[in-house]
This record gives sequence, structure tokens and C-alpha cells, in this order.
Amino acid sequence: MQHGGGMSTVVMNYLRNINHDDFVFDVVCHGPYDEDYKAEIERYGGTLTSFENISLLNVLDTMTRVRQYFDVHGRYDVVHCHMANAAFVYLKIAEQRNVPLRILHSHQDHYADSWQHAMRNVPIVAYGKRFANCYIACSKKAGDFLFREKPYTILQNSIPTGVYRFNEDVRAKWRNEQGFGDDDIVFANIGRLTLQKNQRFLLQAFAGLHAAEPKSKLVVAGDGELREELRRYARSLGIAEDVIWLGNVNTIDEFYQGMDILLFPSLYEGLPMVLVEAQAAGVTSLVSDTITREAMVTDYARMLPIDKGVEPWIEAGLKAVSGLVSSDRTHGAKRVRDAGFDIKDTVRDLEGIYRQSIGN
Repeated sequence: MQHGGGMSTVVMNYLRNINHDDFVFDVVCHGPYDEDYKAEIERYGGTLTSFENISLLNVLDTMTRVRQYFDVHGRYDVVHCHMANAAFVYLKIAEQRNVPLRILHSHQDHYADSWQHAMRNVPIVAYGKRFANCYIACSKKAGDFLFREKPYTILQNSIPTGVYRFNEDVRAKWRNEQGFGDDDIVFANIGRLTLQKNQRFLLQAFAGLHAAEPKSKLVVAGDGELREELRRYARSLGIAEDVIWLGNVNTIDEFYQGMDILLFPSLYEGLPMVLVEAQAAGVTSLVSDTITREAMVTDYARMLPIDKGVEPWIEAGLKAVSGLVSSDRTHGAKRVRDAGFDIKDTVRDLEGIYRQSIGN
């Protein structure tokens, strides 16, 4: 539960827009969380509890802690699991506690970043699925991957489109605070610093772009286990002075206003929130052709291959730079809303699913 995390954003978007007279969220996460998320969840009447990351060494202790959690919090109408590799803990215990609605929600189309983790996840995900009685996916690709022949409901990762509507004043304010001039070209990337997000490729591509456009900068929002490795790699490429590492960002909506071009070369994604948000802000977005096409909801986004090296990305990036002067970003929010990605519409669908548990 940290800013910039895809699943965290999904949960918080639904939390903020659901009918608070009828629904309360108690959130459980693994690992660190942002205190402002905790405070916001509590303002809506819920709780945020954090356990350590699940591993083979602590799985039995984790199951004990989750059982104790249910003992303290009492009966739930719904347990909604967004982590497929944790379903064998949460949904199994939920079934034992007679929770009426047990949801498994698919957010990606791969088991893990590495084959070692995938080998671990395959059996525990298969085991955990049997305890769900409702299947949701953020896209067809994510649903087909996890549920295969089982029927599931697609619930698109939606956003409050109005928050991301392009605003020239916010753009000028953010760029001034970050020390960028009017003629600086700001490339950007948002996501955990991990293998899935393919940020070594990102840095290689930016090195080529910077060589052709010396006024270009790369701003990276997010944190993760590859932070120091990626910083060393940027130094080895000679671009360290032109790469800004923001870490986790609270005001991500302002970041979209200030950037010029999003570079998003992920190895895989279910339905990336970042891409939907960027299009709502009218940001020219260059994305890998391995993600689900359901996220390509406007002509602001273009897919590129990641198996042909960085040259296609450099060429497309330079072309995007030349088109910035004539680019009109003001239509992004409406186009994303018209494509069915506004949270005010999809939250009603989620409420309908939740109401199954109380027969209402």
C-alpha cells in the first residue's frame, strides 16, 4: 500500500468512490505502507493492517496471524483478494469462517518476474483458486491467464478521470518546483523498480534519446529492490545527471501534468493504471506491445516492440518530441471516460458484486 503501486491505486480508487453508507473496507497488505493511506482508510471507517511478506519460512506464522486477525475483526461479508499467490491463505481461512463472498481478482498475466518465483507460485495459486467463489479480472488477458475455462467478470482498472484532466497551471507549477525550464523535454516512467517494469531497457532507450536531444530529462517515480542497481547502470551509461529518481510520489496527478512523454516498456501487465492515467492527462505514451491492448483507449498511446532492441523506441521518442508543439492534451480525460474507464461507473459494478453476499 504505497503511492505509485498499481494494486494500491485500484483499492484506493474504489475505497474513495464506493457508497460509504453501505460499505467499509478493512485492508490487509504485506510489507510497508504509506501512513497517509492508513489515515484515509480510517477516515472512511476501515482499518489498515500490515504483515511481513509471505515466504516459505513464515507461511505458517502468517496463517496464524491471519486467523487471529479474523478473530479480532469478526465476521465479513466479503473477502476480496488482489494477490493470487496469497489466496491460499486468505480465501481458505475465509471459507473456514463462512465468508459468503470470496473474490479472487486477477491483475496480471504472468506468475512472477523470475522462473524461480513462478515455480513457487504455480502450485500455490492453483491451490488458492479453489477457495474462491467469485472471479474478477482487470482485463481479458489477465482473466484468461488466471481463470482459463472458469467464468469471470471483467472489472476495468478505472480512475477518477477529472483528477487527471490536463491543467496548464498545474503543469507550470510542477515543472518550476522540479527545476525544469520551458524547453526541457521530460520523459517519464512510473512503477516499481523491479524486473517486470524493464527499467534497464528504459535507461538504454533514454541514453539514445538524450544523445539526440541533450535537453531531455528522465524522471522515474517508484521504488523497489532494483533501485541501487539501476542507479549504477545509469552512471555506467553516462546519463546519471539527467535521470531524476523521485521515489514514491504522493501527488502523482501533478506528475502527469508536468511530463511530456511516458516511456513504459514493461515486460507484462494486466491492465496498467499508469497508462490509463497518462492518457487521461493527454500524455504521449510509448508502451511495450506485451501489455493488454485493452489499455490502449486513446490515440495518445502507441505500442512498440521490446524484442527488437531500443532503436524503435529512440526513433518513436524523437518523433514524439517533434510532435509536442502541436499536441492537444485537453481531450484525454473525456476520451478515457468515454472508453468506460471512469471510476464512478465501474464502482457501481463492484457494489453490485459485493451485494451478492448480503442478498441485496
